Amino acid sequence: MYHGTWRLLALRVGARGYGLRERSEQAVAVAVLGAYLSVFVAGIDFPGRGAFVAVSCTVALLVRWWRMQRRERLAERLVPPGPPLPLRVAARQVGWAYLSAVAVCFAGGAVLCATTFLSVGQSTGKHWYSPPLEVTLQTMALAVGAGATALVLGKALRSPVIAEDEASRLVDGVLRAEDVHRYTSCAVYAFFAVPVLMMDWQPSAPLEWTAWTYVAVVAALELTGRLLVHRRHRRLPPGFYGR
Repeated sequence: MYHGTWRLLALRVGARGYGLRERSEQAVAVAVLGAYLSVFVAGIDFPGRGAFVAVSCTVALLVRWWRMQRRERLAERLVPPGPPLPLRVAARQVGWAYLSAVAVCFAGGAVLCATTFLSVGQSTGKHWYSPPLEVTLQTMALAVGAGATALVLGKALRSPVIAEDEASRLVDGVLRAEDVHRYTSCAVYAFFAVPVLMMDWQPSAPLEWTAWTYVAVVAALELTGRLLVHRRHRRLPPGFYGR
């Protein structure tokens, strides 16, 4: 690969933070702050705690994705981008396992939210707010996650090809697949944004088992997608890709 290709790959790979040293002190500080806040709010009675976690995760991932996109626009100016891939080809690069996780997560989550809303009563006597309010907040968090996932996934499926040769074209395909895993998390939405598992109430046994099965299926599909993406690195040409 000649110098221009290396510069292009360095720009795109570096935008995603590959190959950088881990900032362990920041991770420890975030963990300590999170533990402190969880203890602080434990005695506060407010609805939608799971929704708050899901939305916070969504915002953090979108901020990282938006910063990466600024570097992608620089790469597009460095190399004239080609036309977007056909939808089926782009979907195969992203991975059918991940796309299945997205479909199960948000379609199944919507069904569980609707079922929970119809199952809960108006008041349980444990809180100052009614259960339908909490279900509504959890459903809104799931909708926020769906919107964020659609934004990242749509960009991965319809963005132009940024490549100068066959090597950078292969890297382009791998980055598409990795981006959806790095900047969206279906498993987080499945667990924290679905009210069956986050509310302080006792659902029916079939509904609870259905919810746990739903979370397990989404997590298994997403994990499978991640493992398949990592296998693609073995087919890349020799070089340093931050691994």
